[in-house]
Amino acid sequence: MKCNTKTMVAIALALALILSLGYWALPQIRGALGTFVAMASVLICPLSMLFMMRGMHSQTDSPEKSGQAVEKSRS
Repeated sequence: MKCNTKTMVAIALALALILSLGYWALPQIRGALGTFVAMASVLICPLSMLFMMRGMHSQTDSPEKSGQAVEKSRS
């Protein structure tokens, strides 16, 4: 799956807009929203790495396994 840069930027801007509107419109949850943003910032890097690595392995392992099975059956 290829990532479209325009789509990723649009999604990031939409999330930033939603968070900023929530921060402005709901002053009673500003503390919880700030904590959520901090935790999301800390967790986004390892989670994105986990999903990207899973995606890489699922695409590269499938052809190799089928190719190895064909080679073993020919021997």
